[in-house]
Amino acid sequence: MATIESALSDAGAGFKIEQTAGEDDALEWAKGATGYDRVLVAGGDGTVMEVISGMIKNPMPVPIGILPQGTANLLTRALAIPIVLERALALAIADGVAVDVDLGYLPDRDSYFAIVAGSGWDAQLIADASRKMKDKLGFFAYVVTGIQSLFSLKSSNVEAIIDGIPYQFRAHTLVVLNVGEIPGTPVSVGDNVSPHDGTLDLLVASNSSLWGIVKIIFRLLTKQFHGGSELRYIRASKLQLTATPPLKLEIDGECIGEMPFSVEVVPAGIRLIVSRKYAEAKGLESGELAPIPG
Repeated sequence: MATIESALSDAGAGFKIEQTAGEDDALEWAKGATGYDRVLVAGGDGTVMEVISGMIKNPMPVPIGILPQGTANLLTRALAIPIVLERALALAIADGVAVDVDLGYLPDRDSYFAIVAGSGWDAQLIADASRKMKDKLGFFAYVVTGIQSLFSLKSSNVEAIIDGIPYQFRAHTLVVLNVGEIPGTPVSVGDNVSPHDGTLDLLVASNSSLWGIVKIIFRLLTKQFHGGSELRYIRASKLQLTATPPLKLEIDGECIGEMPFSVEVVPAGIRLIVSRKYAEAKGLESGELAPIPG
């Protein structure tokens, strides 16, 4: 906290700091944050998504700067925001630009996500990762529980309506993606999956045999995302998904129960602060940040 206060004071910024004491604190503060040029959030993926969920409902939304403090920091990594606090502060205060980022929305649960809404294997590995394990291993706690849960995968009968078209298939994992790759981690689950293209991508993993799982892992590790029946992708704007028996459900690393669930894209749903290099590499229109008053 002292590092953040010092950086803001050195920049001549007027600021107010709120510390969360419980669930939804950050969401409510972001929803009511008016009269500011930007909002900075220091925390993990869960806290970041609370602030995003609040800001999207704010009548006067402003750009959000992320100061990563969590275990995985997936959105931070996906947008090439520095993990080192001092560098992330410099970006959020003065060096960055604001870009539009798509969100996914679960209307039945009034919940948003920036990275993924997943059911099956990914939700199970998140549920199995204890707080103690995450504190000790960080992101790799999910790798450990992911490997363990591979041996208990079971497929479900899935009924889906995707952009109005009905589908039926068997699958052990269904993942609605807004981001396909997390630089600096082993996470790479799809090509041309972008949080800036106005769409979502459904990944369907359908072979739960040991050999089928090996093939899926090999294809993901070697980025061979297309061409096999055990791994399929469907691009969509709106999805309704039901599984029998139901699969666990997570959004952006937080377990929120079980299927069924509905998802729709919110194009350019939020403005986040990223580096100029990132915006230029992605070919994005960016907005200059309001100057800090001196």
